[in-house]
Amino acid sequence: MFELNDNLNIKEELFYDTIIYTIDDFYKYPDDIYNFLFSKPAPLHKMNERPSKNNVYFEDRRMFKPDARLNSTIDFLGKLVSQKPWKYEIITNQTRFYNHEFNDIENCHWWPHLDGGYNGIVYFNKDDEENGTNIYYERRKKKMISEHYNPWRLKKDFRVLKHLKPKYNRLVFFDGDKLLHGMNITNKRYFSNEYRNNQVFFFDQEQNYV
Repeated sequence: MFELNDNLNIKEELFYDTIIYTIDDFYKYPDDIYNFLFSKPAPLHKMNERPSKNNVYFEDRRMFKPDARLNSTIDFLGKLVSQKPWKYEIITNQTRFYNHEFNDIENCHWWPHLDGGYNGIVYFNKDDEENGTNIYYERRKKKMISEHYNPWRLKKDFRVLKHLKPKYNRLVFFDGDKLLHGMNITNKRYFSNEYRNNQVFFFDQEQNYV
């Protein structure tokens, strides 16, 4: 199911001393994968954490599921950046928002953060070229608050360095440890029954392929 397209066109961009990779038409059978991953909502994420606004003002849902059919794809990406995967699992993001003043997309960005190594994101919403992933410079350093308690951060405190544009079955692959990043929400498309659907990959800069 998770077969990659033949003759992938891997685009590389040097950005702040690191490489951002973009691969369009990543999977050979994206519709089959979409139906497999997103036919029903995944479990709500981090619901044991308190305080939390998840399932109050928004829904952040994640699937974590081992599936050996994905292992060769994970190895392909890890060897590309010489980092080992965080987990050999299917990992998804499904996000939607409720119509409430808490979700202030005019004045705020959603949870700019860092991760432990390279991040891969495959976008799975059709006809959306706006709500991708932003890379930021933080103008005013503030203490990080948990993702589900106060995820919205004031736009005046951040400068958008780059927007990684989404496209159905496009993979973007960037160093999440070096590049502050977060979900870009520019309109009310996902203030509805529709989820913003991604498959994601996480790698660890401390563990290198040899």
